[in-house]
Amino acid sequence: MGIVNIGKIRIEDPLILAPMAGTTTPAFRSICHGFGSSYQPTELVSARSILYSGIDKSYCYLMIDREAEGITCIQLFGNEPSDFEYAIGRICEDERLSFVDIIDINMGCPVQKVVKTGAGSALMRDPVLAEKILKASLKVCDSYGKELTVKTRIGYDAEDSRNGKAEDFIRRISQTGVKAVAVHGRTRDQMYHGNADIDALQRMKKASEDGNIPFIANGDIKDTESARKMLKETGADGLMIGRAAQGNPWIFRELKDVYKEKDGICGKITFEERKEMLLRELSLTMKYKDENIAVREMRPSMMAYIKGMPGASELKVKLCSALTYDEVKEIL
Repeated sequence: MGIVNIGKIRIEDPLILAPMAGTTTPAFRSICHGFGSSYQPTELVSARSILYSGIDKSYCYLMIDREAEGITCIQLFGNEPSDFEYAIGRICEDERLSFVDIIDINMGCPVQKVVKTGAGSALMRDPVLAEKILKASLKVCDSYGKELTVKTRIGYDAEDSRNGKAEDFIRRISQTGVKAVAVHGRTRDQMYHGNADIDALQRMKKASEDGNIPFIANGDIKDTESARKMLKETGADGLMIGRAAQGNPWIFRELKDVYKEKDGICGKITFEERKEMLLRELSLTMKYKDENIAVREMRPSMMAYIKGMPGASELKVKLCSALTYDEVKEIL
């Protein structure tokens, strides 16, 4: 059995759903938790947006549900320490969000609109600012009894990953007092292309050890074989699963066996099971949003559920024209 402690939070068999824009909604997070995900960060939210526009504008992304999700985690991004101080304080004072367990700071998002502001992966090139952000955030988190974690990458580019800059970065931030670090095995320049670099993850894990905090590995974990390889070769304390979970929440049930003496083969998921899960997620999404909005916003997730099935292209066209739950059900 694998056990990690994120501050005062004890987690057995750590399998974490990676935050993904348009995917890790409250509905999908609750489903993944039901299949064994330890916790599920929200989609990333701008700390500055909370400063200037308040909680309500971003609430649809900040929304958490302790009963459905178990351990709750809100992810923020930005490039100004004072923005994080304010945003975390506002979250902890808001009665709808005050029970949050973990605040996660994104220092790995590769998307240009985030990076050009000096946030996300850009912070890997400014370790001094990254430290200031974490220390400012820790001060607020500690005052409210919340745990602070970080998600980043193996480097901004291949050179950073090779020349030790990325390792210096992870060494510095792991010693700030954060309670865990998750690292995606690709550089910012790779975005989501190519293969995750297990050797680089192993170096990042070693560099983080002075901080004596859990190291969570992320990238290309899609089955028990790849999960076991990741744990063995990197020495990671836990695993974070991203794209392999899209349209496939069952993966957490399968990967639970990575921490046990079992092969973890759960069998092929049938079309009927995928259809039922798609409809279940849509139904749960409608608890939080109006039906037409829920159907439109779930279109990318619908595509993930039907990916690889015979006739998927034709089905995709039909589903993208649906506006109600009944229409989706009829099409399926």
